[in-house]
Amino acid sequence: MRYDVRLASGRLVVTTTREDAPLPDLLDFATRPNPRRAFLFVSKVLGKHVPCRPRVMRAVHDRLADPLRGVEGPVLVVGMAETATGLGGAVADSLVRATGREDVLYQQTTRHAVDAPILVRFDEAHSHAPDQIVYAPQSRLERDHRAARTLVLVDDEVTTGRTLLALAAGLAPALPRLARVVLVSIVSWTDRFTDDALASACPAPLGRVHLVEGTFRFDPDPSFEGVLPGRVVAASPAPVKASGDTGRRAIRVDEARDRLPGLEPGVPPGTPLSVLGTGELALHPFLWAEALEERGWDVLVHGTTRSPIVPGGPIAVSLPLDDEHGEGVDNYLHNPPGPERRALVVYESEACASRQDLAARLGAEVRILPVAAREARP
Repeated sequence: MRYDVRLASGRLVVTTTREDAPLPDLLDFATRPNPRRAFLFVSKVLGKHVPCRPRVMRAVHDRLADPLRGVEGPVLVVGMAETATGLGGAVADSLVRATGREDVLYQQTTRHAVDAPILVRFDEAHSHAPDQIVYAPQSRLERDHRAARTLVLVDDEVTTGRTLLALAAGLAPALPRLARVVLVSIVSWTDRFTDDALASACPAPLGRVHLVEGTFRFDPDPSFEGVLPGRVVAASPAPVKASGDTGRRAIRVDEARDRLPGLEPGVPPGTPLSVLGTGELALHPFLWAEALEERGWDVLVHGTTRSPIVPGGPIAVSLPLDDEHGEGVDNYLHNPPGPERRALVVYESEACASRQDLAARLGAEVRILPVAAREARP
């Protein structure tokens, strides 16, 4: 299928070679003020920039997890910050739910400071905020982490695969038993030659799981001036450190479910709700929203982001926000909920909540993620 998309920044031509789900059900397209890449594939099923129902998101997670059922364990699933932290965690969760496996760990890359040793630091070349970090796991999970036989790297899209390959190569020394790497994404834009090159350079045999495959071409409009806002890269270390307990230091996904905020949102079932994650904190808000939906609430889920996007198309409104970690980086909530929906904002700490004005501006209820993990299993 061929899709010809006109954006404020130019013309995007997308050609798909395989669609296990219709591309228009999964993606839309927007302009971003980034001179490196002035367009954006906006997922409709991530619960990030566009609000989405949890059951729609879960269906995507299940489809991506299904081909992973038989992979050799232990399995380490890594989601890419910030857009795919929720997707990666939920794919791991779907794998555990479908199989009952107890050898699946989830970890996310991060752009935040955590008091822990660093395993890998790498760059995401096309991003406006490229620095990424992977921290060492907690000691109670270190043995399972090092024993991983399958490394599953999850992102919402794969364009060249270079970032994921750099991550796999960086993690390989910390995973001495690694036997397979699997790249998982909703869409992949790599061609056959790129696929062959990735497979040759990968530190272990490479597998791929994607719902849509294809290629694209972007013809920029020379009259468009893509100027990023001034506060897109951290100017200083964050005075409010991120929690290493939300997945930045590896978690078991069943423990993530155990640590949901209290289920009752303070309004009767059937009340329209919007559950909003903040930044990299995406898995737990999704799981909470899903639990509320299962109990009868009308729930949409999405979250704040560092990504500036030009309003238009799928981005009706872009709401600028205070920086919750104090790094000197602008945050945004795209497509904020209207007055017909009660907003519930999930933060990882009281300190983060106190630094951001989102809840006050939306008249939202605030929930803080409990960070105390269960004791290690015998």
